[in-house]
Order: sequence, then structure tokens, then C-alpha cells
Amino acid sequence: MIKNLVASLDTIKNKCGCTIKTNPFFVCFGCWMAIISFLLLFTSKYTFFISINHFRSLQADVFFTAFTDIGNGIILIPLSILFLIKKNYRILIGMLLGALIVSLMVAWLKHAFNHPRPLACYGKNVVETAAWIPLYSKYSFPSGHTTTAFCIAAYLSLCFSRNKYTIFISFAGACLTAYSRIYLGEHFLEDIWFGSMLGVLIAVCTFIAVQYLFIGLTKRGLT
Repeated sequence: MIKNLVASLDTIKNKCGCTIKTNPFFVCFGCWMAIISFLLLFTSKYTFFISINHFRSLQADVFFTAFTDIGNGIILIPLSILFLIKKNYRILIGMLLGALIVSLMVAWLKHAFNHPRPLACYGKNVVETAAWIPLYSKYSFPSGHTTTAFCIAAYLSLCFSRNKYTIFISFAGACLTAYSRIYLGEHFLEDIWFGSMLGVLIAVCTFIAVQYLFIGLTKRGLT
């Protein structure tokens, strides 16, 4: 039994390690994190927020509202239907499991840190948003929308590591979702910085766990 466990872990390690090293998503993600880290260190929190939040138009309001909805988990509905039709239960289970872990982790962190949102910090005369978007004042850190978007994007990139179109579309969608949270006046830069990192970490851990689960089921002839 121990030998089988070690063999399974080695298989997962080799597969996941190879996937991450050769996956463009993680190269892009490294650049994303480096840029945001630079901005956090060398720009004013207020100045950066205003530069994004006040650079707006009605068309942009509609565009970024659509992308912020991705972070609500709406994208999981069509993706779940697609994977059910294709009978790709491994991806479906992993994706939904990752989203569940994100929901629980983000809820705990938000209450643990209890950071104020831009509205509470700067007031409604400063913070702008789309006419149909309600602004909240509590539980800013981390951004749940960003965490969800990056978790889904990273998980899909691991599952479809040879499909560069899927990888780049997923990464771009996650980045636009993160940007939308500042644009719509709901979050600060550090909220999306941590959220994107947490989302990718949960995706990788979920991917490894699901791989191990299905390897074990395959060896027992259950799949």
C-alpha cells in the first residue's frame, strides 16, 4: 500500500511539475505578480485606485461588469454543463471543488482581516462605479471575485496544458476580472494581488488532489 502511495505521488509530482514548468499560464502569472508587486511598492494606494476607478465610460462599465460576474462563479454554470456533456468528470469535480474551497477560504479571511473597502476609506464622493453596481464598505481583503477567477483559470490551464488558446483566454479573463474589481470601486490593489495568488495556489493543490484521487480509483478499476 505504501509503495502504491509513493508511486502515485511520484506520478502526480512529475505530471504537475512538468505541466507548471511548460505552461504559459504560470509564466504570464509570474509577470502579473511581479508587476502588481512593483506597483504596491512604488505607487500610492490612493493614487493608483483613483487612476483606475476614475478612468471610465458607460461602455467600460458594461464591459467590466460582465467580467466581474465571472468572479461571482456564473462561469461555472456553462463550464459544468460542458464537462457533463463531455463526461469529463475529473475536470468537473476538480473545478467545483476548487470553487468551494475558494468560497470557504475567502469568507474566513474576509472576516479575519475585516479590512474596509474603498467606499469606507474615501467616501461616496470619491469612489465611482456603474449605476447598477451596489458598493459595499466592509470585508475588502482579499477579493473573492479575483480569487475565484484565478482559481478557475489556473485549474483549466492545468487541465488543458497543451491548448494555448484556452490558457491565454483563461488568463486574460482572470486579469480583466481582477481589474474590474478596482474599476468598479470595490477593492484595492492588495486585495486582487493576494486574491490572484490564493486562487492559483488553491487551483494547483486541488489539481494535485484530484489527480491522486482518480489515479487511486483507476488502479481499483472504479473509473
